[in-house]
Amino acid sequence: MPTIRVDGNDLFAIYWATKEARKLILKEKRPVLIEAMTYRVGDHSTSDFSQRYRDEKEMEKWKELLTKFSSPIERIEKYLTRRGLITAERT
Repeated sequence: MPTIRVDGNDLFAIYWATKEARKLILKEKRPVLIEAMTYRVGDHSTSDFSQRYRDEKEMEKWKELLTKFSSPIERIEKYLTRRGLITAERT
């Protein structure tokens, strides 16, 4: 099965991967797996306590990285603002 690995925090990368997967599906008549790489910083739900099975240092490292490079929503917001498609008042 063909696979496409993509940054799961990048809206445009996800869009591109989906378009490419669709092309392959139509051309080759077989499934395509999109592997969207991301990291869940928080718990799965209110009944989950991820610190039982994840190292605190690892979680802090990822929190720093995600803060530095922005969440998916912040990334698209920055892009739209830079392009002049939205303003700070509209966000």
